Amino acid sequence: MNIEHLNMLPPIGRWSDGEVKTLEDGEQQLLLYGEFLQQYVAKSEFDDPFRPEVLSEQGAPEILTASISAEARNFDPEVWRDAVDESPLPVKETHKWSDLPPLEWVLVVPVAWGAAKFMGSFLERLGQEAAEAVVAWFKRTSRKARDAGRDRYVTISFELDDDRQVSGFIPFAAADDDISYVQAALGSAGMLAEIAGALNEGASPGTHQITYLWDGSTWQLAWFVNDDGVFLTKYFTEHRPDPERFLGRPMFPELPTDDSADGSGEPAAGH
Repeated sequence: MNIEHLNMLPPIGRWSDGEVKTLEDGEQQLLLYGEFLQQYVAKSEFDDPFRPEVLSEQGAPEILTASISAEARNFDPEVWRDAVDESPLPVKETHKWSDLPPLEWVLVVPVAWGAAKFMGSFLERLGQEAAEAVVAWFKRTSRKARDAGRDRYVTISFELDDDRQVSGFIPFAAADDDISYVQAALGSAGMLAEIAGALNEGASPGTHQITYLWDGSTWQLAWFVNDDGVFLTKYFTEHRPDPERFLGRPMFPELPTDDSADGSGEPAAGH
């Protein structure tokens, strides 16, 4: 469960089931069932527990398969059709229940490797020409979106077969025409690929999502989700991006939180 479809923010709960019910007047209603997740906030900095210490230089793929996932309703239909035709990678539409979802581009990379060292630029494994083209496409197409004054973000999502994922978020401003910022982040994404490969080989059992935030020069661990709940790093609580940047309006009220969510490391009941 994410508030306002802002995947950059940690989830507040987990969906477990759903059904479509027919009401007395004949209308159909989608009902989802789930549970709230305990939220834990680190009160001090700690070493990233997910970065593998020893990796083989064998096993990392030379070329990666990738696609782009995006919400079509951020664009007029003819603009979206042209954007899909011009994309250097396959494009998959996502559908989010919102009048105008955040302007997010998701670079989806299926994980088919184990614990391996990724040498050099990660972009080279997408094919340098295609990688540069897709970054330029992110920028160019964003300027044609509805309410294009909003800031946007690129998400690189390494997805495992068992629905676990390692993600990195790259926010950038609407007025930022310099693609080097996004290129630098994607070029350094080999670190995220190494973490995803380690997970694929059995590391960190019980961890479902691991997320990082690009700070302009390196990837910073933001939050992660395991069987016990959601864990936010001190870095993320101090550098949490303002949701209004990406929504173009104030965020809907969040769910009530317990006063214990004060950075003490205790769970925030009901959040």
